[in-house]
Amino acid sequence: MPTEIYLVKVGMTMHEGTVEEWYVADGERVEAGAMLYRLETEKVNLDVDAEASGIVRHLAAEGDTLEPGDVVGFIYADGETIPDVLPRPKPKRDIAVVGEEPASPRPVQAKPAASGARVAASPAARRLARERGVSLEGVAGSGPGGRIVEGDVPAAPPAPEPPKRIAASPAARKLAAELNVDLATVDGSGPRGRVTREDVQAAAEAPAPAQPSAGTATRMSAMRRTIAERMHSSLRDTAQLTIDMEVDVTDLVKLRGNLIDEWAEDGVRVTYTDLVIVAAARALIRHPKMNACLSDDAITSYDYAHVGVAVALDEGLIVPVIRDAHEKPLREVARESADLASRARAGSLGLGDLTGGTFTVTSLGMFGVDTFTPILNPPQAGILGVGRIYDGVKWHDGTPVRTPMLRLSLTWDHRVLDGAPAAEFLAAVREYLEQPYRLLV
Repeated sequence: MPTEIYLVKVGMTMHEGTVEEWYVADGERVEAGAMLYRLETEKVNLDVDAEASGIVRHLAAEGDTLEPGDVVGFIYADGETIPDVLPRPKPKRDIAVVGEEPASPRPVQAKPAASGARVAASPAARRLARERGVSLEGVAGSGPGGRIVEGDVPAAPPAPEPPKRIAASPAARKLAAELNVDLATVDGSGPRGRVTREDVQAAAEAPAPAQPSAGTATRMSAMRRTIAERMHSSLRDTAQLTIDMEVDVTDLVKLRGNLIDEWAEDGVRVTYTDLVIVAAARALIRHPKMNACLSDDAITSYDYAHVGVAVALDEGLIVPVIRDAHEKPLREVARESADLASRARAGSLGLGDLTGGTFTVTSLGMFGVDTFTPILNPPQAGILGVGRIYDGVKWHDGTPVRTPMLRLSLTWDHRVLDGAPAAEFLAAVREYLEQPYRLLV
């Protein structure tokens, strides 16, 4: 019996995954432990290894999206008969959950292949290279061990094309130059497609072609599909309400400036988001109704604050988690949040970095946004939005004073708590930010 190749399950919340790339072509041999295919999920990408040695047959094509436990192919042992028509086995829904770290996406410079040597490249990369007429020699591969994958091919130098000679009569060429007609766009009616003077005249008098409608359809990635489904279900299945609160950040701005200078030698640069994370984490411990989630008919409150921090990527949004943020010094939170954001953009976060959050902080202040309406990250009961710092006005003894201000936007699930405890929590966050030296204790 052949060894079945399954779409592995990465985390308990994974509902689907995409076979992004086969590292072993259909019909080629693989050794046990070698990388077999690359899996794309809503959270992480993962290289899946072969569990046996033998000939690989694909049941799923690159780009196919399936459920965990679906069979994507087979490995036939030496001497085993390979049928012309592959069977369609039942999926294995009780497949074990894996949590391996994803492979590093940073490109590795490919070593020049010796004369006659085979360049290490995926089947999809070779197919695309043939279609585009490019050479893979010298191309920097971003796959494991410098292997060239499909996404590397567009960067390869295209093979030069010989200039194409257009068959046209001298009279046609002269008229085309006078009328500014590109001979390459003219269909010739003369012998062997030769362009005549009449062809050029007809092309010049023809109406301009209609402009194609704008817009390009792009297939949604697994991450984008998951974000779409979760945002829709969040708004559909929860009772969301948002309130705003203005914060005087005069002392916060001064403190951050001092800390940037003080911690510069250690390479730690604290951000306003870091300060909000610590303030929110400590406020969550004081207000456990906000530090909760709703599951079925039970509300679970937590005595720890695992704060998720939204990080924007080109392909979507990802929320790594700072665990026990209420207990950690501000300096450690700043260092950890920078590391998580860097690894998120590099695609090297592990499953443990993305699970277990009890609350989320998201910021659009760097884009000049004053206030917005964050959408809950289920099953969490709250999410805090951070706007930009702007020049506000406060009155002191009847005199207007220009004051740096910040707006916080809190969205909470009204099924879990009411407006009064939500406002009390937000006021506690403001209290920490207006007395920021308490965040250092």
